[in-house]
Amino acid sequence: MHTKMSRIRRIALGGAVVLGSAGIGGASFAALSGGGASAASSTNTPATGTPATDTPSAKGHRVHQFIRRHTVDATFTIKTKNGYETLDLARGTVGSISPTSITVDSPNGSTLTASITSATKFHNTSVNQLANGDKVGVLASNGVARSISAPKAAAPGATS
Repeated sequence: MHTKMSRIRRIALGGAVVLGSAGIGGASFAALSGGGASAASSTNTPATGTPATDTPSAKGHRVHQFIRRHTVDATFTIKTKNGYETLDLARGTVGSISPTSITVDSPNGSTLTASITSATKFHNTSVNQLANGDKVGVLASNGVARSISAPKAAAPGATS
């Protein structure tokens, strides 16, 4: 008879096999299973040159950062206190913008159009500052933008 924890580990192992093709499976399995899951994750040193003695929490953090930085578009369902909610995420450039809606064109060819309401939160930008072609990230629920983020503006006098 299998315990609930062993079932979770089997599911995590299956996920690690799938994610392994993207090069992040060992670290994700180690983070989910509590450590020591993959020889690759415990013997390799990261590209940053830090020691290979990362805790499972640090490995999970690196996986989280990788996914956060490289996600182009996604649809996912989360459990809330009021039931389940489906969220859409799109990163790319502004295809069109008005005071009441935004369209984001992702580099993979997908498009997300969402309404802008008084509840929409803006990070590093505002609806008046956005223009076609600007880089943005949009998190939407039921076609309404919850959050619109832009890259941080360069400091005055900074060169690139």
